[in-house]
Parts: sequence; C-alpha cells; structure tokens
Amino acid sequence: MQIDCGIIGLPNVGKSTLFSLLTHVSAKVDNFPFCTIQPNISIVYIPDSRIYQLTDIFPSRKIVHGSVRFIDVAGLIKGAAQGVGMGVQVLNHIRATKVLCHVVRCFDNNQIIHVFNDIDPCRDVSIVNTELILFDIFQCEQSVCALQKKCKVIDASNKQQLFLLKKCLDCLYNGVFLRKIQFSNIEKINIEKLNLLTVKPIIYVANIDEKSLINNIYLNRLSALASNEQAPLVSCCAMLSLLKSKNNYTEVTMEQKECVLHDINNIIFSVLNLCTFFTINLNMTRAWICVIGTTALEAAKKVHSDFKKGFISVRVIKFNDFIIYNGELGAKRAGKIYYEGKDYCVEDGDILKFLFKM
Repeated sequence: MQIDCGIIGLPNVGKSTLFSLLTHVSAKVDNFPFCTIQPNISIVYIPDSRIYQLTDIFPSRKIVHGSVRFIDVAGLIKGAAQGVGMGVQVLNHIRATKVLCHVVRCFDNNQIIHVFNDIDPCRDVSIVNTELILFDIFQCEQSVCALQKKCKVIDASNKQQLFLLKKCLDCLYNGVFLRKIQFSNIEKINIEKLNLLTVKPIIYVANIDEKSLINNIYLNRLSALASNEQAPLVSCCAMLSLLKSKNNYTEVTMEQKECVLHDINNIIFSVLNLCTFFTINLNMTRAWICVIGTTALEAAKKVHSDFKKGFISVRVIKFNDFIIYNGELGAKRAGKIYYEGKDYCVEDGDILKFLFKM
C-alpha cells in the first residue's frame, strides 16, 4: 500500500525544512515566501524493529521496510482555491495523498519573514483550511455539472452519486470538513474516487524554535484548536535541526528526525487504520502495510496476483510466537501455526505464507 503524505501550510512556515528533516533530502530553503515551486518528493522507510528481530532468527538476503512518500508543496494563501498564486496547481498536487501534515509556525523571530508579519496560529490554520474547503466545493460542483450534462436519463446509480455530491456540498457550504461526517461504506468508496481534500485526516505540526520549547503560547493555542477538531498535533523544532546540521551536529539532527518521524508515522497508522504484516523467505523479509480489516485474499493480492488467483489458504504465525519459539520450527512444535481461509482478517504482526495452486 502506497502511503502519500502531503506537507501543506502558509508560505515560509517551515514545510521544506520539515521535509528535509524527515527525508534527509536537501530541499531548497530560503527566507522568503514561495521558495518551493515544484513539489519536493521523497520516500522514507518506516522504522520497525520487528523486521530485524525476524531476520536475527531467519536471515534473508534482503530486507524491505514499509514506506511513506512525503510530498512538500508550495505555500497556500488566501484565494488559492480560485487560482491566486500557484493555488490550484498546489492543491492538485495533494489530491492523491492519503493524509495531510499541516505545518504551522509557532515562534517569534523578526529575522524570518511571515506573510502577515505577525504570528497567529489559529488565523493561519483557518486560512489554509478555508482554501481546502473552497477547493472541494469547486470539485463537487464541477462533478454535479458533469454528471447532469452527461446523463440525459438519471438512473439509480447516478441519483445516488448526485445525492452524495449534494450531501458533501451541504456540509462544505457550512464550513464542515468532510472527514467529520459519517458516511456509509458505499459512500466512502465513491468519495475516495473524487480525491477530495477535506476527507483526508490532518496532522498539525507545530514548528517551534529553541527559545520557545517551554511555555509557548502559540503552541498552546494550536493545541487547543487541534483538540477542538479532534486532530493530532506534533511539535518539532525544524529550524534548530537545520542549524545543527549546518554545523555538523548530525547526532542531534538524527535523534530529532527519528523522534519526529516516529511520531508522525505512528499517527499516520492511527488515523488511516493501518497495520503491518510480514512475509519471510531466504531471498527477502518484507513488511507490508495494509488497512486493518484486510482479508487474507486481499493481502495475497498485495504480495502477488497469482496468490489471489490460486488461493488455497494462508499459514499464520503470530509475531510474538515466532520470537518466543525461535522461528517456524519452534512455533510448529508448540502448536502455534494456524491455517486460515480467504476471509481471515490480517492482524498487526502476522507472519503470512500463502498456499496456492498454479
């Protein structure tokens, strides 16, 4: 499963600095708005110590981790959804993402330009969120028009789609993010095809500085806002990490990178309801990311399409059993190997081997 995470926010709030911190890819960073023109994109492997525990017992020639692709886009300003600046282009860049990291500046520094020349996290969040809502309104209205023009006769399927689009528009006109609305499973599938932005979970990232690590009033305000929205919040000192790396203090940079990346990855897994299963053989030990509730048949297709076509059963060893009994043979002797059918729901840490016919 490809996890794409868009990094958004006002111009010059630390988006590219955070991107560089998370990915160790040098993105252009400067003290003026719209430093980023084209998106910065990089894949980061998700650290999971379990994969090393598995290979300590059963060595493989290759280890493949799960991954997240971070997409750092240009800053959003008022009117972005109507095309001001690079707004529409920027918003289109993040339509295919699964989750959004919204970077918000939470520190004073007269040497670093802010587009409004003062710091107000709640105002900044409101501006960006408004543009996301307006962009989704435009997308839904366009879809309604296209559907009405395309279909001279509105059948049951089209009626259902129109009803869903109008339901979305009613919420958006009232400033309500679609992720807060309870949709049916069928509605969720149809909404996913539209790639709307306000459906996506948001992680607020408070960019603080070394002088405001404690008793930061801006961070407190953002924390209250995030709590009210029931949205997760991560704080990091992105600028400090940039300064440290320039002075070759790589240990501090690495420590902070791992901490922030760990926090963001954990939240991504939580808000997207993800889990990890493993496959092991002499050639490769691999971590696979899937949605909680994924069936054995769906997991088989992720590993190889032939596994789904000729699926017979799946052999399951729980991670803890594999470790406790020192591998497959020990788990077998202890009666800790299970054979399940195609409807088995994969659980986090499962070590799977698919049995199939050609």
